[in-house]
Amino acid sequence: MRNANAQGYKEVIVAPLAAGREVLGLAVVLCCLFLLVGLRHVQVAPQEDLTAKKSYQIKDIRLKNQAPLLYRSLVGAVDSITWTYEAAGNWPDISELKIESLPPFVGDFLPTGLRGFSWEMHQGETWVDYYGFNKEAAQEEKQGADPLENSFILRIIDLQAGQYPYPYVQGAQEDRFTAQIWINPHIVDYSEGSLAERGWKWVVSGNAAVNGKVTESSGS
Repeated sequence: MRNANAQGYKEVIVAPLAAGREVLGLAVVLCCLFLLVGLRHVQVAPQEDLTAKKSYQIKDIRLKNQAPLLYRSLVGAVDSITWTYEAAGNWPDISELKIESLPPFVGDFLPTGLRGFSWEMHQGETWVDYYGFNKEAAQEEKQGADPLENSFILRIIDLQAGQYPYPYVQGAQEDRFTAQIWINPHIVDYSEGSLAERGWKWVVSGNAAVNGKVTESSGS
């Protein structure tokens, strides 16, 4: 009798309604998390396509190895050079910059990999280029050092002196000088004419690229 009763019953397990709600809630939470992560990625993603508007520009945060240090040294030298130009009426040559112990033209305060740079001065009527390359790169590499095998040009333009090279960043009208730093990924000779057409990259900061208007057709 008991066997007959046992065969007449079936055990059915029903999931509580609360468990279904928990699964649904968890799915909603996960979707929200994925959405927030996606929005955060858009906010913090590099804005190079927006700020570096020209193909010949490179953001300073993209520089590698010891290039950022040399770049900052050149930036720091601009005020001394323009002050000398205003006081003396001519651009200071390399020997004058060395007398002033101005980095990077004097390598005493630079890492070993940057001390082999040799600098040359090239100028026009309204501008000056300070071109540098590591002439001791091969020797330093043989000695186990990690030399910087780039070429640099610090270009300073007097915007009040007439026609000048382009491109340049159009700043405030009262600004007399504009400075540019160009980098070539290789050790190359000094380039006359358009640097952009000869493989050089103009190093720009976020502020310079966003707030300044790049002018390409006003120079000589």
